Amino acid sequence: MKKTILYVMVLTGWSMVWGRDGDGGYAGAFLRMGIGSRAQALGDAYSAVPQGAIAGIYNPALLPHLDQRQATLSYGRRTLDRYAGYIGFAMPLQPPQSRDSRGPLKAGFSLAWLRAGVNNIDGRDLSGNPIGTFSNSEDAFYFSFALAPLSRLSIGVSAKVLYNRMPGLANDNSAVSSLGFGMDVGAYYSPFADLSLAVVARDINSKYTWNTDKLWERGTSTTYEFPHVLRLAAAYRIPQKWLLVVAELEDCKEQNPRYHMGMEFSYQELGALQLGLDDGRPCFGLLFGAELFHRRTTMNYAYMFPDEEPGADHLFTWGFDF
Repeated sequence: MKKTILYVMVLTGWSMVWGRDGDGGYAGAFLRMGIGSRAQALGDAYSAVPQGAIAGIYNPALLPHLDQRQATLSYGRRTLDRYAGYIGFAMPLQPPQSRDSRGPLKAGFSLAWLRAGVNNIDGRDLSGNPIGTFSNSEDAFYFSFALAPLSRLSIGVSAKVLYNRMPGLANDNSAVSSLGFGMDVGAYYSPFADLSLAVVARDINSKYTWNTDKLWERGTSTTYEFPHVLRLAAAYRIPQKWLLVVAELEDCKEQNPRYHMGMEFSYQELGALQLGLDDGRPCFGLLFGAELFHRRTTMNYAYMFPDEEPGADHLFTWGFDF
């Protein structure tokens, strides 16, 4: 009985811990928290910015418009003993010129692994007595692919495998876990050289199915669906290239609409300053660029000001072009 009560408390509490402004209680909240320092510093408005390996997570349709291959590592230390990490690789694809076509069909793909978790969960029985500390982790493995039938238009899809694990909850102290599958679909359009528009539908068919056979003699099976999210985005870079402005509207029937916006001030190839609002939460970021082994590498730091959380979040990202 203790394990059963604890299981329900941790499952609900995990969603509450990761969620904010309506996310609490809904599965997959870690996928809606934002990824990567640059994207977070821009207010989590990145669905129309075709730059970096992380672009495939925000909108797979961006991949054909990347300039070159890139690998990205990201780590975020958040409040309430939470953490989030990301590793990804993305590259554009352009087949050789064909005699029977007006030009090669551009494409792109990316691979990514996103992991988030929380430690030091205080477990207690019905009488309030401590029974130890617990942890939880969630993983999402992405495979994204996109095609550009026109030079200014592209469409893409991401397939993702979802895995949630709670160690030490079963009667034999083994882990309780759930495996799921979901998809994201996106489109990208650039009507002018410096303006880009995008639409993304996230978490199509994403869900966790939990089986409680390990918790009691007659277990049951319960399914938790991820909220379906629709994002409309725009990005504009002035012709002089030193200013990027982004804005995004996020809609979901399980929560109120959210807005995301940001600005990035660049100084040549040396660095950039980012300012953003993530649904009213101020964000700040710094990017530094340099040459390493004759390749461009970037380091980005993002600071998320305290909002509903009891403290600030800090994110670090390293990107390497090759």
